[in-house]
Amino acid sequence: MTETGASDPELVVRVGDVRHLFTAPDTDPLSQHEGEVMGEPALLRVVRALMAARKMSGARKLVVLLPADKIEPALEERAHAALVRYCTLKIEDNEAQLRLARREAARLLARGALILMVCVGLSSAFRSESFTLLPPLLSNALGEGFNVIGWVMLWRPVEAFFFNPIPIRTSISVHRFLQSLQIELRAQPPSS
Repeated sequence: MTETGASDPELVVRVGDVRHLFTAPDTDPLSQHEGEVMGEPALLRVVRALMAARKMSGARKLVVLLPADKIEPALEERAHAALVRYCTLKIEDNEAQLRLARREAARLLARGALILMVCVGLSSAFRSESFTLLPPLLSNALGEGFNVIGWVMLWRPVEAFFFNPIPIRTSISVHRFLQSLQIELRAQPPSS
């Protein structure tokens, strides 16, 4: 995927068949098309590049370079409709994943808070002046250990709640951006 032109920025992908925007072609390291070399859909590579850039490009157009014999009448409109349909479904799927992630994070957070309370209670019990069943060094070590265990048990819930949704939200933004692009089919220049 390349980006060209400052005055009219566009994302450019080169594929052997328009279907390779959405479906993975067979892996072919000898191919002239990146997607075929990698054996993955060209749109996946575009999405990954946009997500890695951490900002939406200024592009207004997705240019698909195809072999001249693969360009047919009305293909551009069908490709655009397919892109919009694909992005709409991907956004819906990502939003469902986000709801599931929130639900799971809330469940983990409740469980983590309960474990934290138990561990802090055990820590306080072992470190209290009235606890004399064990030597002070062992009692203090157990008290500190339970305190650490309690806080460590909150790590995963906090991560699930605050950090796991970030790539899903980014994917939603990227697919909304892609959905807004126009598609232009162009014949590939002759390979050198």
